[in-house]
Amino acid sequence: MKKLIPTFWNTLLLLVLASTGATAQQVTGGYHEIVIVTADTSRWTGEFAPFAGWEVRESGDVDPGWLTLWGVDRQARYTVIGNPGTERGFIRLVEFDGAPADFIRPNGQSWDTGGLFDFNMRVTDMEAARSALMNKGWAAPSDPVQFSFGPFVVQEWLPRGPDGVRIAVIERVAPPLEGWANLRKFSRAFNATMVVADIADARRFWREGLGFKSYIEHKAPSKEAGPNVLGIPHNLATEIVRDVSILHPDAKNEGSIELLAYEGATGADFSGKTDMPNRGIARLRFPVSGLEALWQKVSGLGYAVTDIAKELPMSGIGIVDVFVATAPGGTKIELYEVVGN
Repeated sequence: MKKLIPTFWNTLLLLVLASTGATAQQVTGGYHEIVIVTADTSRWTGEFAPFAGWEVRESGDVDPGWLTLWGVDRQARYTVIGNPGTERGFIRLVEFDGAPADFIRPNGQSWDTGGLFDFNMRVTDMEAARSALMNKGWAAPSDPVQFSFGPFVVQEWLPRGPDGVRIAVIERVAPPLEGWANLRKFSRAFNATMVVADIADARRFWREGLGFKSYIEHKAPSKEAGPNVLGIPHNLATEIVRDVSILHPDAKNEGSIELLAYEGATGADFSGKTDMPNRGIARLRFPVSGLEALWQKVSGLGYAVTDIAKELPMSGIGIVDVFVATAPGGTKIELYEVVGN
């Protein structure tokens, strides 16, 4: 990925936009889909999708333009799976030719930084979800844990499965969950977490660069020593502070991102392992209106971006222009604007 240095003209454009009150960019919603690089698509379509109640939406060969954008000299195929009745929160599986590459996050500690740690899915029956996943070899650092998070009481479980992918499985306890008519077993994906070393810089990228707003801000250790969903040693749970920001273009928990930083616990840094074709949760894809202005803004703030790729086919969406931005912690974000059917 190419690191662009802010130029005089980039800076001038941002100043003009600010002085005129013009909108420099607009991310028009939460992430539309998650891209997972897998060594075996059938483990997702033949195992995960059936017990999650998901379906295969589409499959085919990855267009060469995407391979060029990703900087990968291999052929690949894609398969899109999703929760029936929904129009977002999909998973796009990408399987490359040749021997499987390394994992993005090869180890399972929740305090290891770099890349995407997990994505969230709601369930109606935590025990049934736990049994189904464990029977297929998924494992977590703890049993499901009930806790309060902001105004909500939830049960949460963090199992890790094929390709090193971790899911935050969540069952709402209180208040009653509303607005999820298509939730049968597992819901659409609706949030994704990044464990970061520098949460101030991460907030700057998402807030100043992409214009995201806060849905929840929470900073505290556990209230009591004992089991916790992140697998922190029980006796240290009340000492290790977790700093959390959930952000979204419209301050919603729908295709949102969650930044997590630890105070008092450190681990490995996998931020340099997030390029394709490494396996795991590889990308989040966000829709944009005003892609060129967004590119100017993000690069003007000093974050790494690729050149804008023109007129690439994105199944289920249309023809898009797209660029890749690297968020603090190495997470790759694909920002696309629809330019044709």
